[in-house]
Amino acid sequence: MAITIEKGIEQPPTRCDCCGRATRALNGYASDELGALATYLVRWTDGHVLENGANFDFIIGEWGGAPASNRVAVSVQYLILDSGPAFMIIDATDRPISRTPMVGESLTRAEVIGTPLAKEVFAIVDAIWLQDERIRDLYPET
Repeated sequence: MAITIEKGIEQPPTRCDCCGRATRALNGYASDELGALATYLVRWTDGHVLENGANFDFIIGEWGGAPASNRVAVSVQYLILDSGPAFMIIDATDRPISRTPMVGESLTRAEVIGTPLAKEVFAIVDAIWLQDERIRDLYPET
């Protein structure tokens, strides 16, 4: 499936509570030839990507007037390891996305790993990585 990314809002930077640096957040939308797949939010603190990575939060499911019960929250942590960039599904229940009224259920890592949903999430992450140039600050220096 070919996934297309549409950029949404890039929020004004806020100050990180622990270091005072700019924390950045942006959102966007993922769709394929059949329609909307997900909305996403990416959040990171400038100068701390190597240590802390970034978070990608998703709301995935039916759109176009469908009730929130038809959508789930899934979260992915981006890390830079010695071997290079890595993405890992984490518990969405611990993330702010879990409290949005647009979500019917927030999923844990165990509920996503090894399912068709995991494959869809990683396909969306790949599309964001390739199509949303606003996250270029997350790329490891070569």
